[in-house]
Amino acid sequence: MADSGTAYAKVARALREMALGAPLDSDKPLPPEPRLVEYFGVSRGTLRRATEELVREGLLRADPGRGTFVRKEAQIRALVSDALAEVAVPDSRWHLDVTRFVPDFEGSGECHVRLMALDVMANASTVFIAPDNSLRGLIVSALAAGKTVIVPTYGMRRGMVRLTPDDIPTEHRDFAATLDGLERFGTHLSLDGLRSLGTVDLMVTGALALTVSGVHIGSGDAYLDIEWGILSELGVVSDSTPIVGIVHPCQVIMQPLTPKPLDITVDRILTPVATIAAERHHPRPVGISWGALDSPRLDRIAYLREMHPVRSEWTRS
Repeated sequence: MADSGTAYAKVARALREMALGAPLDSDKPLPPEPRLVEYFGVSRGTLRRATEELVREGLLRADPGRGTFVRKEAQIRALVSDALAEVAVPDSRWHLDVTRFVPDFEGSGECHVRLMALDVMANASTVFIAPDNSLRGLIVSALAAGKTVIVPTYGMRRGMVRLTPDDIPTEHRDFAATLDGLERFGTHLSLDGLRSLGTVDLMVTGALALTVSGVHIGSGDAYLDIEWGILSELGVVSDSTPIVGIVHPCQVIMQPLTPKPLDITVDRILTPVATIAAERHHPRPVGISWGALDSPRLDRIAYLREMHPVRSEWTRS
């Protein structure tokens, strides 16, 4: 950003505050440009420069002919981040930069205990657990209960790993639940290996935020969407597969948010103090939404390269 003393920087800060203060349940655009120019007392060029910066940051979305809209997920991330920093456990690599990871938090163990007592876990044989810091203890508990656990590797670069309780000595399960340890004690799964799972009985995820309508908001990389798409494409999960989200109370957004067509929604939210049945009214997407994936992700994630209808032909040629 330019020098904080410039008119442009002041407008950018004020416009950001306006965007963050917009009602979460409103789909109205920000006031039109002439009104904002008058309100801030600046030129049209200064306002546009500030608006363009927030568009680049992802907080705003400019729709020609319709107006400038607040991106709700980015708004929620910004609103939650400050409160989450008060209860989050720092990461050895990312400290408290929640744009890079989903942190552990005070009371996550209580969530794990309650989930282990629920029927959706008791009746599950194979459980997908996201590699979020807040879920490491749950992986250990699931292994102790005899569950087969499927965990994605960091950034999905090396696919997903199967952790089998009989293959992991009890004293090593804490390490096996980490991103480094799971690849040492687990088995990397090819696409055929994922298919051979048959059915994933339960999916558990952390989040940066969850709405009461079940909308999952991650740190911005959309890995859960990709993981769901791959598993759905292979037929091992479906719209009836239960998904549980584990978060701190400050991460629960009480206003309902209508999910977009590609959003993954959870059925149940667990916090250290409550179990919330999500008000989910929309089906989850089926299969991989290729149009939503950029080239870097297609290049980086082997599953996607292999499954892509065009890139897989390039690989074989």
